[in-house]
Amino acid sequence: MEVRLARTAGFCMGVKLAHDKVLSLTRQGRGPVYTYGPLIHNRQAIESLEAKGIRNIEECPEAAEGTVVIRAHGVPPVVMEELEGHGFDVVDATCPHVVASQRHIERCAAEGCTVVIAGDKDHAEVEGLRSRAGPRCLVVSTLEEARAAEVEPPACLLAQTTFSERLYGQIAAALRERCPTIEVVHSICRSTRRRQQEALRLAREVDAMVVVGARHSANTCRLAELCREEGKPTFHVETADELDPKALSQFRVVGLTAGASTPNWVTRSVLQALEDIGATGPGGAPLWRLATLLARSNAYSALATVALTYASCQLMGIAAPSPIFLLSAFCYVFAVTTLNRLSPGDGPEPVPPPRVAFYRRHAGPLLAASVLIALGSFAALAISRAWGPLLLLLVAYGLGVAYSVRLVPRKLLPLARIARLKDVPASKDIFIAIGWLVVCVLVPWVGHGAGALPAFATACVFTFGLTFVKANVVDLRDMQEDRLLGRETLPILLGAKSTRRVMSGLTLGVAAALALAAAVGWAPPVAWPLLAAPLCLLAYLLWSKRSPQASDVACTLIADGALLLAGLLALAWRAVVPS
Repeated sequence: MEVRLARTAGFCMGVKLAHDKVLSLTRQGRGPVYTYGPLIHNRQAIESLEAKGIRNIEECPEAAEGTVVIRAHGVPPVVMEELEGHGFDVVDATCPHVVASQRHIERCAAEGCTVVIAGDKDHAEVEGLRSRAGPRCLVVSTLEEARAAEVEPPACLLAQTTFSERLYGQIAAALRERCPTIEVVHSICRSTRRRQQEALRLAREVDAMVVVGARHSANTCRLAELCREEGKPTFHVETADELDPKALSQFRVVGLTAGASTPNWVTRSVLQALEDIGATGPGGAPLWRLATLLARSNAYSALATVALTYASCQLMGIAAPSPIFLLSAFCYVFAVTTLNRLSPGDGPEPVPPPRVAFYRRHAGPLLAASVLIALGSFAALAISRAWGPLLLLLVAYGLGVAYSVRLVPRKLLPLARIARLKDVPASKDIFIAIGWLVVCVLVPWVGHGAGALPAFATACVFTFGLTFVKANVVDLRDMQEDRLLGRETLPILLGAKSTRRVMSGLTLGVAAALALAAAVGWAPPVAWPLLAAPLCLLAYLLWSKRSPQASDVACTLIADGALLLAGLLALAWRAVVPS
């Protein structure tokens, strides 16, 4: 089964801004943080916010303190005044598109116009719009209501920003018949229009559609309605657990989209579940099932480390690296990554991604395997009397395990914002790159007698650059979840656009360094074919900009695949051009 993901699936701009604003206020420690009404029409996201101490209130208490965030839908002005009057610090997170509609309605009302709002009468956004329209205001939800409406000129028509574009056009045409001079404002936000248009286009190309989002989310329900209107079987689900494998496995091509209030991690979880259904259903691919197991167990990343170690050795002129050093690299990445994934997290997982769920299900065997292979690598180095590499490996393991360990006692925590290495902003990917640099370059370099420094420096740049970019590629995909859990990765600090620019520049820099080293003789000619590895990551960075919701398996296969490619190219070069 092929799964096609809509590019616009997930949080819209307004919801994302409100979500990020609430999390930012929480990190600033501005007392209790509340939202006026549910911030997002998504149960999983709300439960995650509640786990961080963020509550929603429906009515203003007599006396209160703390910060109240006005959600993206907006509220009537009297509500904001009441909240401020009762002692709250009010932060307005109303969507800019909704604010624009509010301002237009206020201008029309001041000019004595009849304001017609196309939308759901009980929707929070419509209530906020209606409160600004004065007495001459009508709300219509259906074409029949529009045909029966008595509209006195002058008049204007606006839509709830998440309203159906197709229905809005029909309502506008019906009202023009009754009031030819009515002003029709195109207030449906661009994100909603694109989402609906893409859902329709995707529905025409596939055999069935899956729409992800809350059942009380207006924009999500409209996406499902549009897909059904195209005559395609449509499955509206809130989480991956609601998917029907038996029903879905009958279709050859399935489209996937999500509402504007659906978190990316939920959409990705459904995407991965659909791919799993396709792999295990009739005609499922055994290779995909194997790839899924290797990617989620971290064995694939560990194999990629072996490949990278071999490539780095060739750059340093080590034609036949010791198998013990290659094995040590595999053991280090598998063990340290597994131990960190099994360590207590920063907070509750909103909807456990497939990789997290995999580790939870197999925690015991994975932990035992990690400890055993780590001890095995130590024993192998000790037996071979490779004391220098053994010491380096012990340091690397120490840093890797200490990354998630609390170094500052809890009683001192109020005085120390950084209690663990992982609390250092954007530190994760730097520590990953340093750890891989040690096991892929330093260990074999020391173990084989510390060769020429220019070749060693070239290998360092190559290894650190590739692993740092690879780690940030994964972080770009996980931005929304990392922000919710308080992980300050580089993409969160810089933003997705700036991070892609930095990583693209870094991959080009690594490629330039390889080319220069090969041209001036600092590195063996094998550096030329190894240029394909950073260029592969660059291509993925450009592609991921268009498809940011790639599943965890696909992302791992491609990102770590660049390292695997480096090893295969080095091996092929050694076979064709023996030393």
